[in-house]
Amino acid sequence: MDKNIYAISYKMRKELYSRIFSISGIILLFFLVVSLFLSFVLFPVANKSDSMSPDIPAGSLEFVTPLVRTPDRGDVILLHNYENTRPGVMKRFITNLALFVSLRKWEPFHETSALGTKPVIRRVVGLPGDTIYIDRYVVFVKPAGQSHFLTEFEVTQSKYNAKILVPPAGWDTDLGAKASVGQITLGADEYFVLGDDRLSSADSRVWGPVKHKNIIGKVLMLYFPFSKFKFL
Repeated sequence: MDKNIYAISYKMRKELYSRIFSISGIILLFFLVVSLFLSFVLFPVANKSDSMSPDIPAGSLEFVTPLVRTPDRGDVILLHNYENTRPGVMKRFITNLALFVSLRKWEPFHETSALGTKPVIRRVVGLPGDTIYIDRYVVFVKPAGQSHFLTEFEVTQSKYNAKILVPPAGWDTDLGAKASVGQITLGADEYFVLGDDRLSSADSRVWGPVKHKNIIGKVLMLYFPFSKFKFL
């Protein structure tokens, strides 16, 4: 006698197939929900450069939310620099699903050959309508509608550290990142962003103001290494 009960019992076989289908559906739904969450609510990014040190060191991991794409002064954002545009909804969905399934080892549609196409983390120091200039690494901001320039730390409630060098007499301020930038008035959808390491960061001093469409989301927190956990 065939001891395989599923081979002789249609009812048992049907129940088995039903359980397999249910489990497969639950797994698929789980991946779908996680992918949607990572696409539209919260996703991790790895910061691989020192451009945002000392507050956000190289090798750290951060959580970013694409729900906030209109930043406040002092916010840390993830953006596509240069002319790279924000990918469409379907591309983002497929990308985040692939990152989840591959444990963030494989990213489809990822461009590495063109300079400036990789997303970067930077801090917003200028909002639409602001007039900005930089003098020997010190940022001065005149918010829209105001008549006086103040330093970046006087016009924001955010608390952060910036690596700023006071150049000695005779220092060539053209070396490294620009130490001085003439007055710039930002357009209606433009933001001026800088790295916290003002001595070596590539930012709006090189690219110019960034467009709102290039903002991917707001960086909410640094969660690894755990010893440096903080909300940003």
